[in-house]
Amino acid sequence: MQLIQRFIKGSLLFSATLLVTGCSIFGDDDEEPKFAELQPISSEVQPRVLWDASVGSGIGEYFSRLNPVVEYGKVFAADRNGIVSAFDKSTGERLWRIDLRQSIQFDQATDEGWFGGIFSSPFPARISGGLVASYDRVFLGTENGDVVALNAESGDIVWHTEVNNEVMSDPAVGEGRVVVHTGGGKVISLDAETGEQQWEYEYQAPMLTVRGASAPAIISGGIVVGDSNGTGMILIANNGQQAWTQTIGKPSGSNELERLADVDAKPAVQGTTLYMIAFNGELVALELRDGEVRWKRDYKAFENMLVTNGRIFLTDVKSHVYALEQSGGVERWGNSQLFGRKLSAPAWHRDYVVVGDFEGYLHWLDSDSGNIVGRYEVGGDGVYVAPVVDDNIMYVQTRDGDIIALDIQSGN
Repeated sequence: MQLIQRFIKGSLLFSATLLVTGCSIFGDDDEEPKFAELQPISSEVQPRVLWDASVGSGIGEYFSRLNPVVEYGKVFAADRNGIVSAFDKSTGERLWRIDLRQSIQFDQATDEGWFGGIFSSPFPARISGGLVASYDRVFLGTENGDVVALNAESGDIVWHTEVNNEVMSDPAVGEGRVVVHTGGGKVISLDAETGEQQWEYEYQAPMLTVRGASAPAIISGGIVVGDSNGTGMILIANNGQQAWTQTIGKPSGSNELERLADVDAKPAVQGTTLYMIAFNGELVALELRDGEVRWKRDYKAFENMLVTNGRIFLTDVKSHVYALEQSGGVERWGNSQLFGRKLSAPAWHRDYVVVGDFEGYLHWLDSDSGNIVGRYEVGGDGVYVAPVVDDNIMYVQTRDGDIIALDIQSGN
């Protein structure tokens, strides 16, 4: 019975994701195109690959926010099955590699489908949360309900804790703790040194949700979280008690799919202002201290926002890209030329906004006008998470596990 319940829940979540992202299996020739065909552009930048490498088999077609991270002169990356590697960030040389399946016994009862646990050998780790590098360690979470800390220098496992809930977003690491937000509606704080649980906060999640959970953020003694009911909140870091809550997305509509109001994007903070966005709700600027609403605008998104240089950049549920003023939320520009291409969250690269798409193209947009001024195909069955930029070098992870380091130069 437990397996059947998990299967039904997983099927519902998959169906919700399928529908809300606009992917339809059926259709006819007279329907509107599902995604934009790429058009010629006047290129102002010339991308060039510095190095490339591979980490396992990637994530395949599974939902995942598994991202590379750059820290300590290394690029850390992982695949879904359990391979974690560190590369020299300048040369791409592999420094270490670990297969978590050789050290951790993962729970086979939580696999997708009826026979996944029978024919999987060894059983996949299903890494989907992280990676996050801090305290000379690399932290990650799995859909099996594991939180793992690795030594950043050697890749050795420092500690492993089971939280018994899917971890599908980045852990928050800081102030001596590791905080995870699970798909089952739990926020759990662990000691960063030992992995021992400190406290747990739980909310009632709706029956049907968008696949995923927002990454928490640790800010000045508080834990900022967006939940699957459309609510933003701050928990007191020391004990997990709720300090304040604020509505970000309001469920509306005649059926459960139309009423999805999840806050799945990671909260963004600049100074004393907190920015949060809901799947079918609004982009809201809040006072960090008490949650008072400063302003709100009608945008629907589940990808993380980019807040920099006085502006907010976001990709919405239709894969339109927008730029807004941080102060007041006034829209500077919007670009719909890449509609339906399942764009990643935006990244900032040498004063350009960069997004990746489901066909494996990277697009550079002029940050002042929103015009597409550069394009490069990395392939790899698509780019699903925002590129990571460090020292003006951009690192991209593809669905099939490729890691590519790129830079650009100006000129046609």
